Amino acid sequence: MFANEDFIEASRKYVCIRIETFENKEAEEKVRALLNGRYANTAFCIFDPQGEEKLTRSGRGPLTALGFRGRGRVEDETVIRQMKEVAAQFKPGDNQGNALLQDFNSFRQALNVASADQRLLIFVDVKEDDKQQVEDNLKQVFGDSEITGKFHLNFMDAEVDKDWSKKIHGETASPGIFIIRSGTYGQDGMVMDRLKHSSSAEEIKTAMTAANEKFASLEDRKTYSEHVRSGRRNGIYFENEMSNAEASDRRKGRRNGNRRGGRNR
Repeated sequence: MFANEDFIEASRKYVCIRIETFENKEAEEKVRALLNGRYANTAFCIFDPQGEEKLTRSGRGPLTALGFRGRGRVEDETVIRQMKEVAAQFKPGDNQGNALLQDFNSFRQALNVASADQRLLIFVDVKEDDKQQVEDNLKQVFGDSEITGKFHLNFMDAEVDKDWSKKIHGETASPGIFIIRSGTYGQDGMVMDRLKHSSSAEEIKTAMTAANEKFASLEDRKTYSEHVRSGRRNGIYFENEMSNAEASDRRKGRRNGNRRGGRNR
């Protein structure tokens, strides 16, 4: 559904927030609050514009949240229509100048997510005095309709990202705005381009667009099941900051035939 062009268009009426589960205690608490104490890698809910009042149920995906669970097969168009009906209740304000830029808990997390989503990662490692200028330019770039939704963005955190360049191939010694292609399993990567902090918004956009065109010609789309099997064969493991033992226990229970405390017939 999330690849459906009509769904993507409907989502433009929303501020879409994805919580990266298992990487942050606060994120864990948000997921548990949405799933009545359960802990899982996905949760879906629609809130009011202030992000405080729940306008739908919360569940593992749009179908449950919008009340379609147990009604048989539901067409994407039905969900999309209901999303549009919710969005129609609100009108955007005139102030479009205070957009927030994406940022991750750490570079390792950003690199891993960029690999999973098969997007290029824009990583900003500049001096503190230059950061505001870079942010102002990036707000223009990431607000551009030709760029929206095609890249991930992360800012250097001196405390947790000090070793960010160890598994990144290419020129990383000098500060700058890095365009990075993540490796197959999101644990390494390579620099496709590096821009100076003084680069204009137009220069940044041009470099990003060129890098993305090259990336598209090199990157094969992943098939989830095949990708997971390949990772297991190669001994690839991503160490989460937060324990995912609860989710692991549920998976083991399903493999052993247990379901909600009982056994499948």
